[in-house]
Amino acid sequence: MTEYIVISMGLAVGSFVGFFLLILLLLRLNSKKIFGIYPRKGLFYHLKYGIALVVLKYMRSKLCHRKEEEMASLERPQVMSEHPKSYDVVSFMAANVKGEKLLVTLERRRRGIIKACLFLWLPDYGRLAFPKMPDMFYFTTNGEEENTEFKGNGLHIYPKEPMKSWCIKYEGALEQVPENKLFQVKLDLEFTSTARHFDYNRDLSSSLIADATAREAWNEAFYIMCMNVDKILDNRTHYEQVGNLKGDLMVEERGRTTLNMNCIRDHSFGTDRCLSTINRYVYFSLFLEDGTTMVVGNLSQPSFFLSSLKVGYVCTSQGEYEPITKCNFELYSYGEKGVPPNHQNFVVHTAEMKYFVQIKVEDCAIRYIGGNWESKVYNQFFSCTVNGKQGHGITEYLYRHHGGRPEEVCGQDPEWYQRIRKFERTLSKYEDDDEEFFF
Repeated sequence: MTEYIVISMGLAVGSFVGFFLLILLLLRLNSKKIFGIYPRKGLFYHLKYGIALVVLKYMRSKLCHRKEEEMASLERPQVMSEHPKSYDVVSFMAANVKGEKLLVTLERRRRGIIKACLFLWLPDYGRLAFPKMPDMFYFTTNGEEENTEFKGNGLHIYPKEPMKSWCIKYEGALEQVPENKLFQVKLDLEFTSTARHFDYNRDLSSSLIADATAREAWNEAFYIMCMNVDKILDNRTHYEQVGNLKGDLMVEERGRTTLNMNCIRDHSFGTDRCLSTINRYVYFSLFLEDGTTMVVGNLSQPSFFLSSLKVGYVCTSQGEYEPITKCNFELYSYGEKGVPPNHQNFVVHTAEMKYFVQIKVEDCAIRYIGGNWESKVYNQFFSCTVNGKQGHGITEYLYRHHGGRPEEVCGQDPEWYQRIRKFERTLSKYEDDDEEFFF
């Protein structure tokens, strides 16, 4: 009898282990992929989706516990680590019912390097931009010192009161595109907000993350990444805040005028932006006439097992965030060949509402990101309709770029930086990489 019980228990345990191993093997299976990149829902999608939701809930309770008052220490230029790819970037996207639009971004890098962009779209002028665009590289020190401010090329961005107020100041030339006419411009703007911040690690809908991961093959590399997700999160921080941007604009030949726009502010910092691992992404910021602000995005980063991760939220005029839970905007349907479309229609869901978004592009600008122009960004300036409400906004379409930074552009860099680039090229000849430069 005892032997029978032992044998029965052994068979039961063996069956359970065998069944468990079979499940693990089945979860490894690849789903069919659109264009060889974007996975469909596989046979075990719903099982993986349920597992992912449970794991996400646990991980968020363990890792994402930063309080609002703790954010004050992050609301300033961050001290750069010794990591050569350390970055610290602030960006502002804004628009109003008049059709005036503004995009400002300034990224700090080691050795006093900054990457800066300013687009000002006015109905009377069209697009005004830094004359050096599409290149974003600027040098604020001699290469031996660090830049401790969000400052350079006439642009200065700084916090006035953590999580409540930031200032944007610019004085210098902007080029009217495509007329190639230069105007002296002065901006003195203040961003204010009473809304809390939206932390992507904490507030992004778990259903969107679970949907993206449930489509992937759960192989050894996937489990290794899951085991190191805390380190990945520690190396990257990204949060956004919705508010109002108001202040004075002085344009040569036009005189002084007041800008008053709804705005999204974001702050990102860490040790590696991993641009070389991003296949592409699309990011919409929409500002509606009733004060509603929407962010809708889709990120393709297959090496992180996120071949198609949808992100975003709706922020009411009262400053309340409603994470997006579902969206039918698919990367493979819009601009997969490398050129974004001029019209986009899609549906967005939150827990309470459904939004039908219609976008019509008015203008488009190109800029390049990365030390060797690893990424190409199309910024579209558009008008939109959402559930019958009118609005305006800005889109980012990012693609991998393999053409490098042209020599005629590199030739304008300081001598010390050209020496560094030459040294990195020498290293790349001995390593099988894509010449991703530190800066």
